[in-house]
Amino acid sequence: MKFTSKSAGEMFTILASDNYNAIPITVGGTSLVKAGTPLTASGTAPTSGVTGAVGVLLYDVDPTINPNGAIVVQGVIDGVKAKAHSGVDISTIGTVVSGLVVRGDTGVTE
Repeated sequence: MKFTSKSAGEMFTILASDNYNAIPITVGGTSLVKAGTPLTASGTAPTSGVTGAVGVLLYDVDPTINPNGAIVVQGVIDGVKAKAHSGVDISTIGTVVSGLVVRGDTGVTE
């Protein structure tokens, strides 16, 4: 028996809490979309910042391999990790998606 294995994305955590709600989404595009990227209802990144976003991608998705993903719609996100991984600043997403809180100080141990 022969089979081929291909990795479709990395499980990178952007969450700052274990309590969150996520919903399934079909991610659009032709290249890897990284965890922490805000997405619209159509499964694409907003054209301007977070305007039109309905949530934040929970894990990396390569739509050319498997377009199924999950977006966080309620919970606490580590803004520093999300920006470092996706390259997108989501610090103001709470104004668009009221269930999301973005923390920037989760690594502080004072």
